[in-house]
Amino acid sequence: MSRYFSFERLWDVIPKLNKYLPVTLEVVLIALVVGTILGLLVAAIQVYKVPFFAKFFRVYTVILRSIPFIVLLFLVYYYVPFLVKILFGQNIESWDKIIFIEIAFALNEAAFMGEIFRGAFESVPKLQSEAAYAVGLTKLQTFRRIILPQAIKVAIPMYGTNVVWIFASSSVTYMFGLLDFLGKTKTIAARTGHVLEAYIYVAFVYAIISIGIECFFRFVDKKYTFGA
Repeated sequence: MSRYFSFERLWDVIPKLNKYLPVTLEVVLIALVVGTILGLLVAAIQVYKVPFFAKFFRVYTVILRSIPFIVLLFLVYYYVPFLVKILFGQNIESWDKIIFIEIAFALNEAAFMGEIFRGAFESVPKLQSEAAYAVGLTKLQTFRRIILPQAIKVAIPMYGTNVVWIFASSSVTYMFGLLDFLGKTKTIAARTGHVLEAYIYVAFVYAIISIGIECFFRFVDKKYTFGA
């Protein structure tokens, strides 16, 4: 049995892998913050039908949601430096790998988060906005005081699901040379020839964190519902 699995090897790899978990969490956190900001912007532009940009981001959303994330990662990682060099004459191939990974996440999340927020904004009855305008509120005041609080409640479940997706999708970043949680697992497996212990621990950590995220957003959703 020890040939395939050993608790001794498991206890040995745990601290080695834990050192690289913050790298993965950093990727997820940056992707979440940037994705949320861009998603809100994309959604607001579509909801308020900003000329040209509303149609542009509608097409953008459809296209980006149709492309597998791993394909988008490859396109950004290999072709963004190429395009920048052609258009601006700048060589950015030496940039940190994490920058290209975050660009891919940002492009992807602008589409997915944008669709989540757009649906949430449009779920608020238009009569409420019209009533707000009638009592003298501006569009910005109406958005902040009337639309946003109600839209947040609608968006919470899907937003939580998307956070779990970001965390799970971060596992593919090792393919681009980023030494993160899963990337370190690959190097340990290549060096020792034992893969089962490391992958069992990685699966356990991903499952625990994903379940924790889901439970957190369920709690927030219930809290928000009962507090409304």
